[in-house]
Amino acid sequence: MLCDNPDTSEVGYSFSSKLLKDWSDISGVAASRCRRARDTREISEAYMTEMNTENTAIDRHIRKFNPGLLQSDDEIISQFVVRQHEFDLIREVLMNNIGTPVCQHILVVAPRGHGKTMLLARLAAEIRRDGELSRHLLPIRFTEKSHEIDGLADFWLETLFHLAREISVENLPLSQELLATHADLSMRWRERDLEGLVQAAVLDAADRLDRRLVLMVENMQSLLSSVDDEFGWKLRYVLQSLPEIILVATATNRTADLNDPSAPFFEFFYLVHLEPLTTGEYLRLWTEITGQSPHSREIRPVQILTGGNPRLLVMVAEFARHRSRHQLTEEIACLIEENTDYFRANLDSLPKYERRVFVSLIDLWQPSNTGEIAIRARLDVRVVSTMLGRLVERGAVTIVSDSKGAKRLYAATDRLFSIYYKLRRERNEASEVKALIRFMEVFCSVGEVHQISDPLMQEALESSAIQEGIDGTLAWRSLTQDGNQDQEWEKVTRVSDRVKNRRYSDAAISFQNDVVDAYENEDWRRLLEIVDQYEAEPLPEFLSLQERVYERAHLASLRSDAHLRLKEYRKVIEVAGEMAEELRYTRDATLTSSAYSMSFNIAKAYYHLEDFARLSRECDLLLDYYEKHESPLYDAQTVATLVLKAESESALGNTERATDLLDKALDRFGYSDATDVQRVVARSMVAHGKMVQTQPDGNLRATEIFGEAINRFGGSEDTVIRVHVKSAWLNKGIAHGLVGDFESEIECYEQLIAWIDQHNALDEKPSALTASLYKSRRLAELGRAEEALVSSQDSEERLVACENQFEPKIRQWIDWYTGGTKALALTAMGQSDLALDSFCSAYNSFDTSNDLHLGEMLSLVPELISAGASERELVDVLQSDSCSVQRLHPLIVALQQRIGESERAPAEILEVAEDFGKLVDRRIVEGLMPGFLLRMD
Repeated sequence: MLCDNPDTSEVGYSFSSKLLKDWSDISGVAASRCRRARDTREISEAYMTEMNTENTAIDRHIRKFNPGLLQSDDEIISQFVVRQHEFDLIREVLMNNIGTPVCQHILVVAPRGHGKTMLLARLAAEIRRDGELSRHLLPIRFTEKSHEIDGLADFWLETLFHLAREISVENLPLSQELLATHADLSMRWRERDLEGLVQAAVLDAADRLDRRLVLMVENMQSLLSSVDDEFGWKLRYVLQSLPEIILVATATNRTADLNDPSAPFFEFFYLVHLEPLTTGEYLRLWTEITGQSPHSREIRPVQILTGGNPRLLVMVAEFARHRSRHQLTEEIACLIEENTDYFRANLDSLPKYERRVFVSLIDLWQPSNTGEIAIRARLDVRVVSTMLGRLVERGAVTIVSDSKGAKRLYAATDRLFSIYYKLRRERNEASEVKALIRFMEVFCSVGEVHQISDPLMQEALESSAIQEGIDGTLAWRSLTQDGNQDQEWEKVTRVSDRVKNRRYSDAAISFQNDVVDAYENEDWRRLLEIVDQYEAEPLPEFLSLQERVYERAHLASLRSDAHLRLKEYRKVIEVAGEMAEELRYTRDATLTSSAYSMSFNIAKAYYHLEDFARLSRECDLLLDYYEKHESPLYDAQTVATLVLKAESESALGNTERATDLLDKALDRFGYSDATDVQRVVARSMVAHGKMVQTQPDGNLRATEIFGEAINRFGGSEDTVIRVHVKSAWLNKGIAHGLVGDFESEIECYEQLIAWIDQHNALDEKPSALTASLYKSRRLAELGRAEEALVSSQDSEERLVACENQFEPKIRQWIDWYTGGTKALALTAMGQSDLALDSFCSAYNSFDTSNDLHLGEMLSLVPELISAGASERELVDVLQSDSCSVQRLHPLIVALQQRIGESERAPAEILEVAEDFGKLVDRRIVEGLMPGFLLRMD
């Protein structure tokens, strides 16, 4: 999402995408369209269009469980976007089996959820689709759990049953014959030669079909553990002697039958291991599920949390549609809640003592040895060892190699189980989980956090004058503003012009004055009180129905305005939604104005709620209104809506569509003389530049767009427009830095400082300070230490000039940032003792709960190490504050690994630490790179 604050340069990345609506939504939208239809035919078409649209999306839903069930081969093939290498290996083996006297059989080994079932479904589809394979092979898929198989006779009965079903379309008579044979043989279960009879029926069918049967059996380890002792040897003999049968099986791990030389299947299968998905595979699968193509650094937290498990990725991706990556902590908690049945069912399926050991292991949340698990479970070590063996057999637990080689360590195969258990057991106290997730959020978006254009103003931007840059162009602007003054005045006084009762007229005028005072004082609670008090008085009977509608619309508009300013966004939708819908097709100019105002407030509410799909639809309705009226009175609203629509499309991943909308806004309104329109045009130009930055090689083009905004509006005296110009200048500097043009970046900061100094406005001085801080840091990063220290001195002087404008926590951030810059400059000068003192002093201002502070830490540490700082000394400083240790745990582990120290930690933390270590190595080897920390892959 592009940040709502016009002073920020955060390049918007989001996991947000179009969420599949539930059936109530489908019915609701369809019904809405039906109400507007003119005849029965239009009603039918409106409903079927909506249903067909939604069914198209639903058909693309990727299965978390039972892939291939009730799906066409085309669907399976289209959704098979990972495991291509393993698929090719198995396909090659099957091709080689055609015509050979002895077939090679295959076993796919992987933990639960790693894609074994999907791979078999894709393989079956390929056999049916490929001409060469389909002439010689026939896929026979068993159910995932073959509970009815107790011996080889049952195995062949299951084969016969699924064979009949497989050929039911191509050869119905034979299918019916096989089903009859199956029914007959099933009743003869007491006969001693049943096994031979069923096997003969299967082989006879294969002979009549003139194809080899590819039996696809899942969970082979469970099957082997539930059958009699002779089953394995008998099956092996059949598979070795009968080329008509090819077995492709799956297992959650390498069972004893595979590792024991005395077991029937020792060194028998061609083994295919499904490893955890790579980042690239995660990206492909995420794109298939959501329709969005995130950056690799965006997908990395999900990859780490799910451990490369495709099933868990599907769960997260389906849940993450339409949600922001910047709410990952909350999202994971909600995801756990929505999928409680999945986690609980897996736990409940375990026998009592296995479950107790497993729960103890996931609660420890790190690779643990048998003794540690026994202490946590309060069980004998021998019992725990036995239970762990069974859990490994089930695939629920994985053996992890100990770096010291002393003891065998165990960890849960599905990583989310530990997070699930801690969040469910400890509720809001699962601080370890929250600390890790917040760290990953910041680390994987550190470039975005680090390059916020004006972090010093993050609190000041809460004021409506700046934050509501778009809202300020709409209804209930200052009544002294030119352009719509007459319209606005009529809006608040219309009742008094119509009534015939003096008392009511006086009350209306008093109400109008109170409303104006509330707006001027930005007292939104007071505004709600005024509206409630006014509404409590009964309306005079002589008011017409139309005048009563005016009253209702006016009050609803005021309420939506107040709730929007109070950031009560769901209340905005609640109070304005029904009224806006009621007025949607009115031709009354006054009611139209109220409808526009409320609809825009609803759009802004959806924007703040990050419900971008609904925001986009709301903007479409608004634009449709404006196109119908084509009044210059609505120019500001139109361009503002185009900007909102563009930002919603950008958040949904439709960057090209978003830039087209901004181009349209600039082409149509770019040179308007109206101040309120110019304000939004300036904002749109900055938004345009940010969107272009998200495109490949877009930073150079972005510098041109930001430059155009500066050239066009740099001479403006309007406060709001100057806010956008300042943002353009900062973003232009950052864009230059992203392409490695550091001199131009520094020059932009210097020009911005001069531009602000010339205007000498008190409220702009913090931005000059920001530019000075950024300049100092870049100089330090470039090794120009003396210049950096001089610039830092300038920053300190500027801080004194505007210090009273900052709240304590903003001043705390400044101290942390400037201290880090000095530490870096002193390190580059070889003054390590002074540098360490400066870092220690700055660390006293570090706020462990502030993402901006953490992002700065993750940016600073690689620079310090590259400049020659001691990792050992940095670790000592970071561990000196017990409050920060948990939040910085992955960073501390990364530094410890660099100096040869090892610490046992959850796999998630170790992976994040490894990523950070690689990033530091790149910085040391390659030097300061364009966009360093923005290109972590």
